[in-house]
Parts: sequence; structure tokens; C-alpha cells
Amino acid sequence: MKSKLKILLINAVNSSVEVENRYPHLGFGYLISYARKVLFDIVLDFRVIEVDSILKKDDFIPDIVGISSVSQNFSIACKISDFYAERKIPVIIGGIHITVMPESLPESALAGCLGEGEETFSDILKLCAEGKLLEKLKTVPGIAYRENGCLKYTAERSVIKNLDGIPFPERDHMVIKSHAHMFTSRGCPYRCVFCASSRFWNRLRYFSAEYTADEIEFLFSKYSVRLISFFDDLFVADRDRMRKLIQILRGKGLLGKIKYTVNCRANLVDKELAALMNEMGIVSVGMGLESGNDATLKYLKTGNVTVEQNFEAVSILKDAGIFANASFVIGSPNETEKQIRDTYQFIRKSRLDLFDVYFLTPYPGTPVWEYALKKGIVSNDMKDWSRLDVNAYRDLEKVIFVSETIPSEKLVRLYKKFQKMRFWRNITKVWGHPLLHMVPRIILMNVYDYFKRLLKRML
Repeated sequence: MKSKLKILLINAVNSSVEVENRYPHLGFGYLISYARKVLFDIVLDFRVIEVDSILKKDDFIPDIVGISSVSQNFSIACKISDFYAERKIPVIIGGIHITVMPESLPESALAGCLGEGEETFSDILKLCAEGKLLEKLKTVPGIAYRENGCLKYTAERSVIKNLDGIPFPERDHMVIKSHAHMFTSRGCPYRCVFCASSRFWNRLRYFSAEYTADEIEFLFSKYSVRLISFFDDLFVADRDRMRKLIQILRGKGLLGKIKYTVNCRANLVDKELAALMNEMGIVSVGMGLESGNDATLKYLKTGNVTVEQNFEAVSILKDAGIFANASFVIGSPNETEKQIRDTYQFIRKSRLDLFDVYFLTPYPGTPVWEYALKKGIVSNDMKDWSRLDVNAYRDLEKVIFVSETIPSEKLVRLYKKFQKMRFWRNITKVWGHPLLHMVPRIILMNVYDYFKRLLKRML
């Protein structure tokens, strides 16, 4: 008779923040599909919930709990961990934050899963099903744990070399609509100073063109998906794979039936790439342009892209009939007010469609974090991790500033100036945009969030 294991997976998100609740957690989908592949002799009963549901349902008592968290929500993850630990249920914390900062592992968690989780979590589930989790936890590579109050590590876990060996992420527990998302690679060849993602994945690996095409076909046929957003850090990094993917999709009769959005980098955009995007059906491209000043851009992106390339990339995409969207960062340590205004003028003169502007936020594992740590701006034992929320407009009093040249009050005024331009640019450019269908939900969630925060301040 097969043993049975009940697993609760919790995505520690802020339920008020629309962007955090926009898409289902595909990372959990990969964990589930891989565990079912390798632990076929165990009946695995998974439940996946968002944080709001934790304390309200007693109909599913798990044998083990897995929590995923990014840095700005780690305080939420710790509260969840404490809740289940008090009920004597073992808790495993995974995700980008615990990977780059394992020393923040709470006492209530049994272990932190470091890096890629499919193999590690499956090993943990196997021990749990056998009743040997506490006895043999130290034999599992790729984890951090506490022993007598001291943080310890097991052997380092090698990354999965053949990503095609991971089944498609299990989506049966998710709500999949006509607009879905996918990952076709892990990692990025670049190392922007503010990016924690590249430190999490360490190196770039790809799912094959064949695997990617099959997953696209699966989404099209099972869920009637007609728009797919690729969440890769840099989908277009391998053009040969892109060409092969187009050929396979053509052979499957899928070209022209599905549209796509991707992330790109300005220095990679040329007319050949734009033509490939058109051929595949890519209708919208997001780029981290970051700045309209070369000195700031050199600091943020380590010197391999220029403002001229940023401007040219936008023009090439627009000439090809592709929507061009971008994000920008202000408040670098040595950035001057004039340099920030260069960014403002760049956006104003560009042909960009939608854009966002953020303060430079120090995320653990990045050079910016190390800088802020040395300056005493942040600490490794922060009491309120929500201060790392990149959506600064939600609470400007919580923002962590790293600028040495501009007072925080002045930075806030500049930020509001960008936000005003963003509002009018986005409201005029969103009509006809492939992501227009998301606007009503974004507005409703933001209004809900606003009144929720207003009520909190009044109380």
C-alpha cells in the first residue's frame, strides 16, 4: 500500500498588492510536477493557497508546509512559519530571499531550501513520507538549518543540468485564463547591480525549443490560452533557439494563433531581432532601460549598454509595430538631480508606450545591498522586510534611500513628478495595448489597497 503525504504550499504575498497576485505561482507548479514524477510510489496530496487563507481553513491538516517568499514579504513568511510550527507541523522555507540570506531563517522553520527547489524539496518529501525527516534532514544537499541555535549548511546542491527533465508545471490547482505566463529559461547572462534574480539562478540555462513549443501547445489546447507572457529574465538571449522555436510552432500550426510578451535588453535589439519577434507573434516587449543618463546607466548595468542604445531600441521596436514598455530607476548613490532629470527628458522624448519608475532598492544578495549594509542603511536582521517593497507609492515613509547626493524629500518630489508623467502616458497609450484587459483589475486592486491603507492610518 502506498504511503500518503499531505503538503501545503503557501505563497507569502501581500494580498493588497495587485502585481503580487496577478499570476499563479509557477514555481509551486514545478515543485508539484517534479515531485510526482520522482515520488511515484507516494500518494502526494497538495494544496496551494495564498496568505489570506492560512488561518481560516482547518479542513486540511498538512504533514509538512512549504513557504515561498521574496524579500519584501519575508516578515509575512516568518509569521506563517511561526503559526504552523506552534502546531508541530514542519516548515520548509524556499525562494529567493532565503537563498541569498539564509541567516534570516526563523527559529520556527525546520530548514531553508537554497536555490533551485525541485530536487531538494522532493528529497525532503521522501524523508517526510518515510517518517525520517528529523533523523536524516542533514543528508539532504542544498539546505540551511539551525542546530542548537547555530546556522548550518548541508552540501551544496548542483543545479539541474537538463531542464527538459522537469515536467511542465502542474497547473490544475491554478486559475488559467486566456492570458497565461511561462518560463523558458532560468537565469540571466548579465549582472545588474540591483538584480537579485541573477544571483539566485547563478547561471543561464534554457528549456529546449521543443520543450517550450510543446508547453505552448499544451496551454493553447487545454486552457485556450491566446496570450502568453514569457517571464524569463531574457527570453531573446539565444536567437538560434528562438529561430528553432518559430519553426516548430509553424510546424504545429500555431503561428498567428497566439500572441506573446517578452522581456528584452536594449543592447540586443536590432532590426533582425524585431523581425524574428514579428514572425513569432511577439506584440509587446518590456525593457529595463533604467536611466537616461550614461553615467548612471553604467553604474546600474555595469557598463554594457548606453542611452543611445536605449533610445534606438525603442525606435526599432515601435517601427516594427511592437509595443515598447520600460522600467527606470532613480536614486543611485552618486546620481545627481540633473542626471535624474535626464531620465525624465528621455522618457518624455521617447516613443515608449507604458513605463514604470522605481527608487533604487537594496535587495539582499546584490551589490546595492552590500553598499547599503556598509553604510548602515540596512541590516541583516531587519525587523520589517516590507520596507523593500519596490512599489514605493504604497508607503513613501517606508522607502529605503541609498542616495548620497539628494535629500530624501527631494527624491520623493522627483518621484512624484515621474509618477504624474507615468499616469498620463500610460492612460493615453494603454488603449490598443495587448495588456489592456488587465487594467480593470489593476484599478480595482489599487483602489482597495488605497482604502485599506487609509483605514489602517486612521485606526
